Amino acid sequence: IFQDLSLIIHSGKTVALVGESGSGKSTAISLLERFYDPYSGYITLDGIEIQKFKLKWPRQQIGLVSQEPILFNDTICANIAYGKEGNATEAEILAAAELANAHKFIGGLENVKTLVLAFT
Repeated sequence: IFQDLSLIIHSGKTVALVGESGSGKSTAISLLERFYDPYSGYITLDGIEIQKFKLKWPRQQIGLVSQEPILFNDTICANIAYGKEGNATEAEILAAAELANAHKFIGGLENVKTLVLAFT
């Protein structure tokens, strides 16, 4: 439970939330990305309540690197493109794979259309 939490992030800055397990990092990101809204209090961006923004906007602004990777039952290509709602170009997908240092692993597979079967 956060009490009197104030967080100021200046435009264009990259910020990492780090801390012990259970310290609230995932909760803070979930609130900022509006996976759920606060029970009390409010979140503002430039003085505007976050609920006034279109739901997908904050999610497009924030990158989340989770402790638990999630893969969907789809191709590697589709999994990488997921953050852009499947509308990523091949060049963007390749760039994302390179940034994630996954391009060598992926290159060793048949192709980026390789099907990923998630274990449930």
